[in-house]
Amino acid sequence: MNTSTKTIEITVYSEGGVSVKTKGFTGSSCKDASRFIEQALGQSSHETLMPEYFQQRHASDQIQQGN
Repeated sequence: MNTSTKTIEITVYSEGGVSVKTKGFTGSSCKDASRFIEQALGQSSHETLMPEYFQQRHASDQIQQGN
């Protein structure tokens, strides 16, 4: 079982900028999880993909077939 904590961190800066960071996600699941926030905020001006984005999901996160 995958016990890593998945969080979405939103930072609002005094000059009006907003930063959305996801933690504990692998692959594109971070984008799926934060999509509703990004849609609510409007157009994104910058995106940085972290190394976790390029990792494959753990076997416990995937559907497994029994023998």
